[in-house]
Amino acid sequence: MTGDADYLAIAICSAVISLTLWVTFAASRRAKSADGFFAAGRSISSWQNGFAIAGEFISAGSFLGTTGLIFSKGVDGTVILFTSVISFLPVLFLLAEKMRNLGKYTLADVLVFRTDSRNVRVAVALSTIATGTFVLLAQLVAAGVLLESVSGIPFWLSVVVAGSLMGIYVFVGGMLATTWVQVIKSSILSVLAIIVCFGILAQFGFAFPKVLDAATDNAVAGDAILSPGLIFGQTSAINLVSYALAFALGTAGMAHILIRFFTVPEATTARRSLGWTVALCSLFYLIVIVMGFGAAAVLGPNGTDLVGPGGNLAAPVLVTELGGGAGTIGGSVALALVAAVAFASIVAVVAGVVISAAGTFARDVWPAVTRKEPIENLAADEQAREDEAQARIARYGAVSFSVLAIGLAMLIGDDTNITFFMGMAFMVAGSAHLPALVLSLNWRRFNATGAVWGVLTGLVSTVVSLMFTEALWMGSGPAPLTIQLPVIVTMPLGIAACVIGSIVGEKRRGRGRLEDEKFAEMLVRAETGIGAEVAATH
Repeated sequence: MTGDADYLAIAICSAVISLTLWVTFAASRRAKSADGFFAAGRSISSWQNGFAIAGEFISAGSFLGTTGLIFSKGVDGTVILFTSVISFLPVLFLLAEKMRNLGKYTLADVLVFRTDSRNVRVAVALSTIATGTFVLLAQLVAAGVLLESVSGIPFWLSVVVAGSLMGIYVFVGGMLATTWVQVIKSSILSVLAIIVCFGILAQFGFAFPKVLDAATDNAVAGDAILSPGLIFGQTSAINLVSYALAFALGTAGMAHILIRFFTVPEATTARRSLGWTVALCSLFYLIVIVMGFGAAAVLGPNGTDLVGPGGNLAAPVLVTELGGGAGTIGGSVALALVAAVAFASIVAVVAGVVISAAGTFARDVWPAVTRKEPIENLAADEQAREDEAQARIARYGAVSFSVLAIGLAMLIGDDTNITFFMGMAFMVAGSAHLPALVLSLNWRRFNATGAVWGVLTGLVSTVVSLMFTEALWMGSGPAPLTIQLPVIVTMPLGIAACVIGSIVGEKRRGRGRLEDEKFAEMLVRAETGIGAEVAATH
């Protein structure tokens, strides 16, 4: 539904977007080279990278979607927040430093270190683009709903505006611009969330139990919002476990998160980045819990009608009420600030996803179509020229991917809670990417066949299984699968395919001395950083 224009909100949104665009064009001078465009010259510090990674999580999915989910579903909605914090542990212990030492620009760069296989690049590219598409759908739907509510323009036009901005960020400023936009957005959004949290608690004498009491009195579900079962069912523990696993393990396979470790100068900086990320996300997620229950407590029985069918407007409606209500100066200012920062948050996240997808297309798909031999087999000077050409291709790939995402978001519409789309993305990442990455870094017998089988099995099993869940089931009668995000099924399939494929590939070709030497080289480089990409000088 198109809302009435709030010109103050539009003005503040425009000011925040203008700031980020200024940063983007300022960064464009350092994004001309391939290293600058794909990896920000590997010049990002630990706190900057930590805030940027946190920015990928402190997004519309958590600020808008999860607040709305807790507003309507209570305790079950907090599962995503707790598992998201835990999800950084696999990244820290299994991937962060090794990724920095082994990779260059994309996820596939790590997986082909030992294999030099274009088939691996294509398989990883397909799953990376699929993951990015799910994330983009979540963010663009949120952007459309938000901009529609404050500006009065139709949903489809709101999506076009957000999609166009993300294309500009990537095309002009590359990874450096998206990183700094994330840093700015994370800082502003965290401060704003703290203010909102204090505003909620102040109404209830700074006693969170009183917030919960008021929430149970006003929520449609009543006391049930403080008990599990509104999302996952009263008896389906396996549904809850699978849902939690999708978010807890999916982070370690999200390409747009992992490529941020290529932007830092050394592996130890990658590890320290996660400390900043965990601290910022933990603080923010605690505030989101207060906001979700606070929305139920403050908005009252009429809140359901105000927050929209997907619940994605719970946060904006809440802050408007805290500011004095709709039509008041305080309410307009509060809505304007939240809308501006939330919109900037959305565009920053989608820009990060787009640069990941564009880099994947330019480095993994395009060379497989246009070149007869792998990039890794070229001489150093030829590789450098190829990298520059790929940076140019990636810019135009970003524009194409933005147009595709805009079209899909329009088809989906504005009546779906965006958190589910984020869950789908995490499910693909955990089933298709994580098994292949972990085995590639630790198992000597892992090879190209295992990587291709594992990645494609994880991707296909995820897409197929989701079609039989309640959210996407098109048949008559109840959906065959009661598990909402069946990663508990698809991840073991991905692992099994990696192992079986590696064994089959080894039997077909046998093991050679070169493969053993590449594994030994990988271990040394992953642990020591010898031979890793170095920071560019400007």
